[in-house]
This record gives sequence, structure tokens and C-alpha cells, in this order.
Amino acid sequence: MRGLRSRFDPTHEETRDSWPSSLWRDTNRRFHFQSPTVDPDCDVLVIGAGYTGLWTAHHLLELDPSLNIVIVDAVQPGWGASGRNGGWCSGLLPMDLHTLAADCGEDAARNLQHEMFRTVDQVGTFVRTGGIECGWQKGGTLTAAAGGAQETRLRREIDRSRKFVDEQDLRWMDGDELRSRLRVAGASGAMYTPHCAAVNPYRLVDGLVESLVRRGVRVYGATRAARFGKGFVELEGESGLVFATAKEVVVCTEAYSARAARTRRSVAPLYSYVVATDPLPASVREEIGWANRETFAEGRNMVTYAQITADGRIVFGGRGAPYKFGSDVHSRHDTNDRVHRSIIDTMHSLFPAVRDVRISHRWGGPVAVPRDWRVGVHFNKRTGCTHAGGYSGDGVALSHLTGRIVAHRITGVPSDLLDLPVNEHRSRNWEPEPLRWAGINSGLVLTKLQDAVESRTGRESRLLSAVGRLF
Repeated sequence: MRGLRSRFDPTHEETRDSWPSSLWRDTNRRFHFQSPTVDPDCDVLVIGAGYTGLWTAHHLLELDPSLNIVIVDAVQPGWGASGRNGGWCSGLLPMDLHTLAADCGEDAARNLQHEMFRTVDQVGTFVRTGGIECGWQKGGTLTAAAGGAQETRLRREIDRSRKFVDEQDLRWMDGDELRSRLRVAGASGAMYTPHCAAVNPYRLVDGLVESLVRRGVRVYGATRAARFGKGFVELEGESGLVFATAKEVVVCTEAYSARAARTRRSVAPLYSYVVATDPLPASVREEIGWANRETFAEGRNMVTYAQITADGRIVFGGRGAPYKFGSDVHSRHDTNDRVHRSIIDTMHSLFPAVRDVRISHRWGGPVAVPRDWRVGVHFNKRTGCTHAGGYSGDGVALSHLTGRIVAHRITGVPSDLLDLPVNEHRSRNWEPEPLRWAGINSGLVLTKLQDAVESRTGRESRLLSAVGRLF
């Protein structure tokens, strides 16, 4: 078998000097792992040291502590989305439950949603029992309605959810209750779910890495999987090529799958951007509230997300950057002045009291969006490897679930998790270029226009209905 060769160009690869200038990077221990100097031999080799790869190794050891596991990463653990996201460990899913139910049945969709609720608590248990200082606070998520169109849409979303979740899982919060928690300019109320925690994502990565190394997992950084297939991985690192053998190979490369020729169309790498403020002055914190550290979003069509950290900083992010032709992924895209400015303007419009607070950090990175927005775990017969991922930006909790599924598949330990519609799901490829570029960016433009129309009229717009919701 020829295996799968990635596109490797040493002049193209990121180094530690090109790590994003994120708040999270400034607060982690920054493990630095070397590449292997001899040919590794193991039971399971995991490609990618983000959450998916780390949780997979964790759950494999929970089921079979005798396993010999190796994890490799082209840069270092947590370098991708796992270490630079907005810090939501959310129980909500990126895919529409009604669409999922139409494909898999209502029971399957309901079971997946409730398993996600439990998953958030399982991550919290790992944090507490491991003594991981990552700012974990399960305060839930507030999605504020800033305008009539947003309130109409959020209330409809709550009503539609009743087939799958109860009021205790997702409900409407009126304006008075919202203001008692968080004061958002112009908000009439909010959709609320308790199933989300704010977290410093990089410190969670650190905690996972430390736990795995302590249990005997070998972790290699600066090591690219140049070629892989059933039972082998050709690794290219600082000392040249080494040849690893493994009984099982698990590919957990998420948005960076776009760098390998045969998986370039498996996901669309869409860039998301984030800013962080200095710690808020006590007077500003008193004015806006946020004592319970709920994660926050606005109910517009374009994705926004925010949290307040344990030391009182606002971390605020969102989408809006054009898709890069050819699924280009590179550190030169990790900042975007226009999008960062738009994010700051949005934050200031919702929280006017923070206008004079300095922005301390700006960063970004790609998230992996499958064509059907569905996360999946599947065995690729062509490569002989297990593939997991496709989180559309919701991977902090979802990766814990996919890691459990992969672990049960490999060890053969029975589990109801294998009946979930994540297992054995493989999304179809995105369209070839230039159709992919035109379709995604058209959806982006229409999303922005729809938000502008709704803000001006106070009524829902249907601009996106003709092309389907891409964002």
C-alpha cells in the first residue's frame, strides 16, 4: 500500500517563532518535545497532539493501561485549534439536530445530544481530579438577543429543540434575569443552556500532556507524518526520516488535513479570530456583571463567542474572514486586521463599558468544517488508519467524545458509544476549486448582509435560505 503522503516543505512549516500571539500561549508551560532519533515501535501511533489525539490516548489507557502509545505532532501539543480557541467546553452540537434526526433517527440524535451534556461534566471531573489549573467554570452559555430578529430566531430554536432536550437543558431567559447575570447593551433576553464551561484551553492541553507523559506515553514534537498507512508512519523530523511501526494508526489532524493531498477536500479550514483585553477594572466589572463567568454569544447569524477569564479579561472571538483558495493553511493567516477590528467593534457595541480597556492580544487560526457539519470517526480502508474529527469549532468537548469512541473501537471493549451517529460517519468531500471558494465565500457575504438587514429592520431576513446556511 502506498499510504498517504502529506505536502512537506521545510520552508513552509511553522516554527515555534510563529506561534500565535494568544493569551493562552502566555499562560501555559510550553512543553517542547523533540523529534525521534530512532524508529519508534508501538501499539498505537496517534498523528496530531491536539485534543483529539490527547483524549484518544487518555481513553485508550483507561481501557487498557498496558498499551504502548506514541503521539507525534508537526509542531508541538496544542499548536492548532486546541491551544488557540475561545475556551468553550460546550455540550451543544455544531450540526442541526433535526437534520441529524432525518438521517439517523430521532433517538440517535437525542442520544448524541445528551451524551454531549454528560461529556462536559466528564471533562470537568478530569480537571478536578487531576488538579489542573485551567480556569474551569461551568456557568453555561448565554446567547443574547440584541434585536427583534435575534429574539425571534432564538425563541424558535428553543421551541424546535423540545423534541430532543428539556427546558432544564435549553430555555429562554427574560431581560431581567439576563441583566442580573450580565448586562448586554440592547439585549431583550437570552437563550440559556447550563451545559458549557469556560476554560483556558492551553492549560487543559498541558494537563492532558502531563498526565499522559506520566503514564508512559511518548510524545514527539517537530515531527511530521510524511507518509502513513496500515501499520506504519514515515516520520520527518529534526534528525531526518525515521520509520515507525504500529498496530493501529489514528489520524487526528483536523484543519491541517487540508495539507495532505488525499484529504485536502475532507474539511474546509475556516479561519476564526479572537481578541483579549487587559483585566477589567473593578468599576467596569461591576457595571457589566458576569460574576458566574458564563460563556457568551450574540444571536446574530455570523458566529460570535466570548468568555471572561478567571483573572477578569474578556476573550471575544468570531468568524468573518474569507475562506482561503485551495484550503490554504498557514501562520500568515493567523491575524487579520479587518476582522479583528470588527470583533472589537462588536464587543464594544455589546459592552460599551470596556471601550477604554486595552486589547492585550489578537490571534486566530483555522477550524475544520466538514461538508455536512457532522463530526465523525471512521476507518479509512484505503490508508488502513482511523480518522477522527470535523468539529466546526466545537472540539473542546466533542474531541473527548470522539476519543472515547476511537478507544473503544481499537480495544474492542463494548460500549453504547459505538451506536452514536458519530461512529462510522464519513462526510462527503467539499466541491473542487473554484466551486468551494465561490460557495463558501458567497455564504459568508450573505451572512454578513443578512445580519445587516436584520439589524436595520428588526425583522428576520431569509437571504441565506436560497443557498443553505454555511456559517
